[in-house]
Amino acid sequence: MAQKKKTGGDITLQIIQQFKDRSRAQIDRWRQALDAANAIESPQTHLLQDLYDNLEADGHLTAQTRLRKAATTGCGFSIVNRKTGKADIEKTELFNAEWFYNWMDDALDSVFKGYTVMELTDPDTMEFALIPRRNLIGRKDFVLLEAGQDRGIDISAGYENRLVAVGKKTDFGIMQHLCGLLIWKRNAQQSWAEFTERFGMPLISATTSKTSPADVKKLDAMLAALGESARAVLPEGTTVKIDPFTGGDSYRVFDAQIERINEEMSKPIVGGSMITDDGSSRSQSEVHERNLDDKLAETDRRMIQFTVNNQIIPIMRHWGWNVNPESDKFLFDTSFELSLGEHWNIVDRVWERAEIPAEWISKTFNVPIEKMRETPLMPAGGREGMAANFR
Repeated sequence: MAQKKKTGGDITLQIIQQFKDRSRAQIDRWRQALDAANAIESPQTHLLQDLYDNLEADGHLTAQTRLRKAATTGCGFSIVNRKTGKADIEKTELFNAEWFYNWMDDALDSVFKGYTVMELTDPDTMEFALIPRRNLIGRKDFVLLEAGQDRGIDISAGYENRLVAVGKKTDFGIMQHLCGLLIWKRNAQQSWAEFTERFGMPLISATTSKTSPADVKKLDAMLAALGESARAVLPEGTTVKIDPFTGGDSYRVFDAQIERINEEMSKPIVGGSMITDDGSSRSQSEVHERNLDDKLAETDRRMIQFTVNNQIIPIMRHWGWNVNPESDKFLFDTSFELSLGEHWNIVDRVWERAEIPAEWISKTFNVPIEKMRETPLMPAGGREGMAANFR
């Protein structure tokens, strides 16, 4: 990599905006893009990242990626004191803001698109700008000012208080493995559209006693009009025949291929295909949901926690924000939720051994209470019947 230079200006403002190739993707282009991104001497990532942008306009892929990211962005979090473990509400509110959710959304894209670097553009509001991945050469700590060229910025040093990096420098994300499936799916959809155009409409044919070219041409125009408006005036001696398509379930060749590709895409993203699609078994869909919540999402949350604690909080401290990496720690809330019935069972048993404020019970279970009885009246069915009332 040649012509490295240092600069004090914003990196994202120096990058030259270029045309992205969105022509029809083919398998050989995918392989060429991977080779270019993994080149030893002069790697180029724009071909691969442009292919990602081209293929990501897929409904099933969009649903799966949004679900995977929501498992992290929808999880509660706190800034806690490292010594006491108590949450600091004031400091937590600094992160419970639009800038942090925008940053987290871009950071989680590293799971799908690979190594990600963001630049702090406004320390007063903590606004970050994503450095285009098509210009980023992670292995070289280098940002190309123009994709496909060799002139750029060395970011290995001098940007510690402005740049935040997420993921491994050599990683190109899950999408590098999904490109083949997405290309095959798009081709299947296009072939299905061509099949429908050719065979979806019934064949209209005619036999006539007319032999002159002019009459045949006129009859052909009438048949064309018949196909569009289902009405025509035909010469005497003309017989019209309409043959509907009798290919049976030929369309299922394309439908089954698309369905299988969707299933294969779901597995590496959310751990299964039954979370967003219909499943034949509730137990199987619950297993897939646990794969997302307990395994994949936990991995994503851990990545966000490491990045916030090791990079974001020190940067905020540098720019004068009221957080300290030595005493403050970002943590996601990993406690599990109890159903109302399960919660009542616990409260009911504690009630036997300790006094519980009536105001708290009223607020927690949304029950108006004037005065607590000294000896609770049990409904039919005992405690189980009482718990059932809260389910």
